[in-house]
Amino acid sequence: MIKTTVLSLRPPLDEAIKPSELIQITGHQQLTLNARRAITILWHQAHRQGIEEGKDYIIELSDLRPDGHKGSEMVEEAILSLMQTVLTVKLPGNQTRRVQFLGGNDMDDPSRPSGVLTYSFDKRLVEILRDSSIWGRIALPILMAFSSKYAVTLYENASQWSNLSHKFTQEFSLDEFRSLLGVEDGKYSAFGALNKHVLKPAVDEINALAPFNISLVPRKTGKRVTSIQIGWWRKTDEELKEAWAEAQRPKVGRRARISGKVEHISPMPSIGSTVRRERVLRRNAPETSLLEDS
Repeated sequence: MIKTTVLSLRPPLDEAIKPSELIQITGHQQLTLNARRAITILWHQAHRQGIEEGKDYIIELSDLRPDGHKGSEMVEEAILSLMQTVLTVKLPGNQTRRVQFLGGNDMDDPSRPSGVLTYSFDKRLVEILRDSSIWGRIALPILMAFSSKYAVTLYENASQWSNLSHKFTQEFSLDEFRSLLGVEDGKYSAFGALNKHVLKPAVDEINALAPFNISLVPRKTGKRVTSIQIGWWRKTDEELKEAWAEAQRPKVGRRARISGKVEHISPMPSIGSTVRRERVLRRNAPETSLLEDS
């Protein structure tokens, strides 16, 4: 049987086919929302132009600007941070490889309303991605609609899992989940703060915009939350239409619109109701789980 690799696929204009090795990275704690999105956008444009070792790729600066921003200050900030950030990529056999995502690059005068960025990738990163055969499909309009950097990272990870036909849940230790989301060391150390500022906003945005829903269920050892179980399931046709419509609406007022929907969603049972919680997740979770404050 011939293995399908990511590089053998031709991505459509508005959907990135992102290798799992680029999704399941660590070391991205300091990256901003715009920088995290830039990883996917830069990869997507390079993928469409053909990935080769030592090749330069070209992207219009406007493709990297957040909506409503005409200047390139945020683009410059994202590019510099990607050049300075060392990403840790998982390899087979429990090995890791550390790479800079972005190599040398040339940018047109950022004061110009238009222009291009010419960029390259570390050759060791290209070596990793050449045989990559697991990926997530990242809808670029959805990616650009997020306002939380943690929602971007969780959405991209869940985009991999949502394609699995035999698995609908996954569990991580709390430390693993913090690392997966790229939560800064020492920030939101109490679970209640992590839940309020990271988890709930990310889940709400994903469930409002993505083609799938997710639920996060905290698990406790004694009184302390020690792991997170994530469940995912595909939206109904009606939910897909609403999610797509929301992605087209202005970001202004989105939080209020999302909050209005959340009021109509029944929360998952409490932590103590273990049996029912497991049953709900196993039948592919017909209702969204909102984490309880802890």
